[in-house]
Amino acid sequence: MLPPIDITYIAEELERRADELIEAFEDQDGNASFDPRVLLQALNDLIDSLRQLEDDAPSRMSLDGHTQSGFQDIRALADHGIDLLARLTAAAKELGLPQQAHAIGELTLPFACWTAYRGGELGRLEPVVNGAASLANRLDQPSELGQLYGLLTDVINAVDPDISQETAPADPRNPWRVLLLNRAIVATRSHQVALMEESFASIVEYLPQEAPAFFREGMEQMDALAYPIRVRAVIQRFYDQWSERRVLH
Repeated sequence: MLPPIDITYIAEELERRADELIEAFEDQDGNASFDPRVLLQALNDLIDSLRQLEDDAPSRMSLDGHTQSGFQDIRALADHGIDLLARLTAAAKELGLPQQAHAIGELTLPFACWTAYRGGELGRLEPVVNGAASLANRLDQPSELGQLYGLLTDVINAVDPDISQETAPADPRNPWRVLLLNRAIVATRSHQVALMEESFASIVEYLPQEAPAFFREGMEQMDALAYPIRVRAVIQRFYDQWSERRVLH
């Protein structure tokens, strides 16, 4: 099940997990790198600020759905919120609460989408990519994976242009690279040809040097997991096109 893109949902999820985090922290006599109480309070304060911007928005709404003054404020707060969620995720891991860590990490995706829908550019990508990957690993229904693809696309569209226009994101840990590849994998698992076409075209555009290997690995997965014929046909076409280009060049 995908999380709703709702700031109240995020706040309630954090509140629901707060007691276990704080109890684990106190059981260790405070000997941890992150104090979850501080992080939770900072997140509560941030969410209150975002709610205030949202409440003020109707009187200043522009035709594109963004507020003229709130636009800049939300963009400035987006990465801060993602960073706080990443720190709280790390705190949960350090406190020996892996399930809580996964759940909190996954909140970065709805938080990123919520801020993106209100004009916030995203520059702190790694926690969002990690949270989305955790969520994808729990989903097996093509329809849910198709919905996840839509959220990943919304994140991609909100990424800071300085990141998305990088000409050589060759580092395998580069979150922009991982986001593009993961979205294509989600599209394939959704069995939706149109999503595959769109995401594969993005790999060709942004990661042309990696396209041959990606489509080759995709063909191997087709054989191993018995994907539907329509899905295999799309992979086959991109594989044929890009494996030939690699030989020619």
